[in-house]
Amino acid sequence: MKLQTVFSGAHFTDGAKQAKFQPPWFVQIIMFVLVFSIVQIPQSIAIYVTIFVKLFSIRPAPDAEQISALIMQWSMNPTAEIMITQLLSTIFPAVLCVIYCRFIERRSLNSMGFIKKGSAVKYFIGIIAGFAMFSLTLLISFAFGAAKYVGTSLDNSLFFVLMCVGWLIQGAEEEILCRGFFMPSLSQKLPLWAAVLISSLFFSLMHIMNAGFNFIVLINLTLTGIMFALLALRFDSLFVCCAAHSIWNLVQGNFYGLPVSGMDAGGSVFRFELAENMELWTGGTFGLEGSLSETIVMIVVIAALTFIPKKDKNAQISA
Repeated sequence: MKLQTVFSGAHFTDGAKQAKFQPPWFVQIIMFVLVFSIVQIPQSIAIYVTIFVKLFSIRPAPDAEQISALIMQWSMNPTAEIMITQLLSTIFPAVLCVIYCRFIERRSLNSMGFIKKGSAVKYFIGIIAGFAMFSLTLLISFAFGAAKYVGTSLDNSLFFVLMCVGWLIQGAEEEILCRGFFMPSLSQKLPLWAAVLISSLFFSLMHIMNAGFNFIVLINLTLTGIMFALLALRFDSLFVCCAAHSIWNLVQGNFYGLPVSGMDAGGSVFRFELAENMELWTGGTFGLEGSLSETIVMIVVIAALTFIPKKDKNAQISA
């Protein structure tokens, strides 16, 4: 009996092999970097417009030195308004990335993982998976005494609702970029496992400017990228990893009150604090995504997604 892994059989990525634009894989990497840089421009404009509106509302008006200091401070530690703008404006790179795939590479939405059949069910599965995986990560750190519950800090329901919407868009945006665009494009010229690995490494490097980024974070986010990619391949849908990614961030920041990739997400339903001098289990400034707890969870989930046998549809039909 032949072992069926997540890489066996057909996947939505196969549709990318019908694209009109199929440069060598190393050119695809250059194109991804270019596209990623360009599609961030509208989002950056939206963020800085919000920053300057906030600056002009300050009375008395700050001088040039104070303005410079505030821009630097808000860029590293966004206020609630800036954070919401930052999340909601990820709609721009998401849409522009889809446009690039449709009209430059000239490939179908199906080849990006936008498979309509069963999309609602798969999105729900992603919600459950995202919640369960991060909750398990927190539970491991809690068991080692690296996290403790300290209460709640949810004092603005409108902020919470807007953050929920923002995380839903932001999680989908990163999945569209990395698993909908980059991974299938690489798979045109590379084995699927190599496309998963390279796109996941670049997913990790996208966070290199975040506070607390270090080597363990690099490894963990690469593993997380692999996990999201395998989730998409296992369920043959981008919707499942969009949901898992969005809920992972939402639960981390505005449900448990922990840093999301080095950023404070503001008010939360519950609030946990991470212990000092236990960075291996807390991830330090970056948060639990830089901890051994996440490493353990990701390795277990990746192994399960890779090696739990897939159903052989052809065998069922012939039987």
